[in-house]
Amino acid sequence: MKVIYFATIVVLFLCFSACHKDDVLVTEDKRMAVFATLLDSNNVALQDLPVNVTTKVGEENNVLGASHSKALGKVDFVSLVAYNRGIVVNFNPLSSGDHNPNFMSLSYVDPREFMDREESVNLDLVKLNPIQDVDISIDRLPETDSVEFRIQYYNTTQFISLDEENNPIGKYQNTSNTYERLDEETASFQNSYRLPVGSPIKILYTVNDEAEKDTTITVTSAISTIDLDF
Repeated sequence: MKVIYFATIVVLFLCFSACHKDDVLVTEDKRMAVFATLLDSNNVALQDLPVNVTTKVGEENNVLGASHSKALGKVDFVSLVAYNRGIVVNFNPLSSGDHNPNFMSLSYVDPREFMDREESVNLDLVKLNPIQDVDISIDRLPETDSVEFRIQYYNTTQFISLDEENNPIGKYQNTSNTYERLDEETASFQNSYRLPVGSPIKILYTVNDEAEKDTTITVTSAISTIDLDF
């Protein structure tokens, strides 16, 4: 019986330790106020967009505080603080049931874990660009043997560091790339993208294995298709 009892204690202790390690430990007597003014790219106030504070990028469960932008785009709410986690202030987060797909998502990231976090975060003006659907088509001309290209574009979710000395943004790329080669077997390329208005699309290309060239196109609300021939 003693052996069984001792084994049970050990198992319970290990389970408790494992669970405790993953717990979000909230500082009971501390809160953090979040302030901002939410605008679109034309400086028009955005109302009723979701805002929350989480402990990690893309975290859906560990929400420490949540609200919506008010009249004139004003954001002001109070969030809990976890001393064993960082904070991420998310504007129009994808995980929210009120996410507006017509605008980009923007997250301010601070991965630091410490007890004495600032009592307020004032982000001043926060701008969310509208999202534009863009179809990109690239064709190989008959006189061209091959084309290799890379399309570099900005994602609809962007990240900004709240701590410049410990910048975590390298882990969360704000841009993505599409690589493709056109030759006798594949003469054309077509793909659809959702892109932030005002962001650049950079296309780097090599024709017939010659020197690489590039062209940049800025996304506007008037651009829905891009057709290129090489």
